Amino acid sequence: MQDPLLPLPPALDQLQVIRRWLELTLARVDERIDAVRAVEEERARRRPLPEPPRWWLEYGIGVSRLPARVHTGECRITNRGKPATPESVLQVLRTVPSAIACPLCRPDSELGLLDS
Repeated sequence: MQDPLLPLPPALDQLQVIRRWLELTLARVDERIDAVRAVEEERARRRPLPEPPRWWLEYGIGVSRLPARVHTGECRITNRGKPATPESVLQVLRTVPSAIACPLCRPDSELGLLDS
């Protein structure tokens, strides 16, 4: 029984040409599938960078390791330290005599510490 939507020629050589064309087309489709998968896998590997913390405490070097400077999260002057909360930043600025606010990013003015 022959499919009415796909009439095929009765000659063997014509059928072999069609088969070869289908093989080549399938190979091209497989190559494209592999290329698209590779792009999608690369995109999945690249994760967006996490947002920087809002506040950053920079610690000094040495035995005491007290907070030395306070930064906003966007400040790129240091990478030594850890994320902080606004409350901990205010506490450090008020209680640690050696800690200063970064003169570039000015977290003290952003926190309203200079206004009071």
